[in-house]
Amino acid sequence: MAGLFFTSTFADMRFLLVIVIIAIISLGACAQTINLGDSLRDVFRQRITPSFKFDTRNSFITGSTAKIYGIKAGIAFGTRMSLGLGYNFIGTELEEELIVDGQWLRATICMNYLAPFIDYSFYRRGAWEVSTPIQLGVGNSFLRHTTDEGNHILNKSRIVLYEPGMAFEYKILKLIGVGAGVGYRIMLKNNHGIQQQFTSPVYALRLRLIFEEIYARYKKHVHTESANTPE
Repeated sequence: MAGLFFTSTFADMRFLLVIVIIAIISLGACAQTINLGDSLRDVFRQRITPSFKFDTRNSFITGSTAKIYGIKAGIAFGTRMSLGLGYNFIGTELEEELIVDGQWLRATICMNYLAPFIDYSFYRRGAWEVSTPIQLGVGNSFLRHTTDEGNHILNKSRIVLYEPGMAFEYKILKLIGVGAGVGYRIMLKNNHGIQQQFTSPVYALRLRLIFEEIYARYKKHVHTESANTPE
């Protein structure tokens, strides 16, 4: 088990190093074009609108791929920054073996947590946009063993995690955003009752419709039609 732990950790660190190198090269190439005078004070003066989204992120638990689903709601300041609260949980069924009352059992690994988040877009040039999503989560991880009598929760304990990241997006005709996000999940407080490694790289592919632009074009179309309609 110790050998598996160090092998997995070493692989994760190599993956993180690649992420850091790519981010440094990308930011270094455009460092002179970033507007350092765009302060948070200017961002907070932007129009406030509700923000809601559902996202899927890929990560690893002791070398096995594990999807993390997130439901997030909050407020957005213009198009530069959003903040709020999200609920996240493992969406992949992974199992761990353990001994309970002298019997070997196979139980499903579960983790869920609430996480305040902030997503700040710090670079824009043409169709390109780079942002930094960050969240700090507090929740629980546990094992769930299912029998004919129902579900039994085992080894439940509190967890605290920190997940910084960076997302790159390219806008097609200002209507569709495609890109990718990379980050790292750092377990500040882990559940020692589960023999798994939760600290892991996190990555995701992004595809979204830019509703602000769609709505703006719709309003412009309605206004034009109204102006051209004879009385």
